[in-house]
Amino acid sequence: MKRLRERLDAGPWLSKSGGTSDARSNFIHLPLFDIHASAGLGMPVGPEVQLGALALDRAFLRAQGANPDRCSVIAASGDSMEPSIPNGALLVVDHGQTEIRHGHIMVVNVGEDLLVKRIRRRLDGLVELISDNPAYPPETIGRDMIDQLRIVGRVVYYCRTP
Repeated sequence: MKRLRERLDAGPWLSKSGGTSDARSNFIHLPLFDIHASAGLGMPVGPEVQLGALALDRAFLRAQGANPDRCSVIAASGDSMEPSIPNGALLVVDHGQTEIRHGHIMVVNVGEDLLVKRIRRRLDGLVELISDNPAYPPETIGRDMIDQLRIVGRVVYYCRTP
């Protein structure tokens, strides 16, 4: 494996035991948490347990509009964001992007629930959480709930197994 790594100039990430990025590597190891954002009706947030890491190219993340140093990985659970985000997909979330931007897919806390939704600020100042699956109607965050809304970050990329 070491010879293959050297031949491909791939660095330590191509070994069975894994490894961390070195100064020559353009990869960052994003923490992968055992946290599920509901792509459905809502899911309480549990404790943050790190399962491992997902290595992604820094330039790739920057091309998605992300700051690689502010990203982590969680999972989507549910079908409300299908076909855009399938159930079980891993979500790369940039925690530095917490402004509401019309049409972006964001991870949000509303009260005790962690959700992944498209977000839109209406002209009247209210916020809508929009599912891509037409079976789920938009949810409006009224003035009485707006103080319970916290933007966790923008979903900049997702991946899933076939």
